[in-house]
Amino acid sequence: MSGWPTATGSFELGDLPLQAGDLLRGATLRWKTHGTLAPARDNVVLYPTSYAAQHPDLEWLIGPEGVLDPGRWFIVIPDMFGNGLSSSPSNTPDWPGLVTAWD
Repeated sequence: MSGWPTATGSFELGDLPLQAGDLLRGATLRWKTHGTLAPARDNVVLYPTSYAAQHPDLEWLIGPEGVLDPGRWFIVIPDMFGNGLSSSPSNTPDWPGLVTAWD
């Protein structure tokens, strides 16, 4: 397994207004981090998931000497709405009609 710190969690967004004008009730954003945040907070890389992907699907990109090197960067991977980990039709009873990548 990895030799760097990792953490996972959920960020509760509450009722989130969507670009299409609807409301995503009780929105939750799931995330995972790799590496250590620098005291100056200047080493953050945000690498969101793509459609149908979840944070475990991106872990092959993370490692020493690579583009996403957790020894150098604090990598934050938020899971996209609709991917089954963050708010999704499968875990959100009032899933709105249209949730876009913008949201």
